[in-house]
Amino acid sequence: MNTILKCIDGINKFVKILLAISLISMTIIMILQVFSRFILNLPLNWSEEATRYLGIYAVFFGAALAVRYNELISVEAVPDLLPEKGRKYLKIIVLLICIVFFAIVLVQGFSLVSNVSMQKSPALQISMSIPYFSIPLGALLLIINAIAAIIVLVKGGDKK
Repeated sequence: MNTILKCIDGINKFVKILLAISLISMTIIMILQVFSRFILNLPLNWSEEATRYLGIYAVFFGAALAVRYNELISVEAVPDLLPEKGRKYLKIIVLLICIVFFAIVLVQGFSLVSNVSMQKSPALQISMSIPYFSIPLGALLLIINAIAAIIVLVKGGDKK
């Protein structure tokens, strides 16, 4: 189980880098847009679309990392009423239900990517399969990190 966690954490290091690149790129593009529009009086017609697509990828990357480290917002009213062992089992059941949902999103996401592959985005003129690929990629990362969270719970590493 430790090797599985190490592999997932290795993937997450790469995901953290991609998340940082996405956020930095979004910031730079927005600053360029403001500078170009208000100083040069030449708006960039592609900037809003690029930041939107980068933001979608950033959300999926961040959500996957949040699942891994148990940082998602949640209502703890029911788990707080349970003893420690019951709380652990409830978290595992919730994560298993999440994995089923993420698997459905993964399958439907690939279907969606194939459906939009011939379309081009209005401003960037890239295939719409590139922004839509964030859905199955994000679902896969969420599944992997939910599995890691279950492993940590089974090993007894989560005391929240």
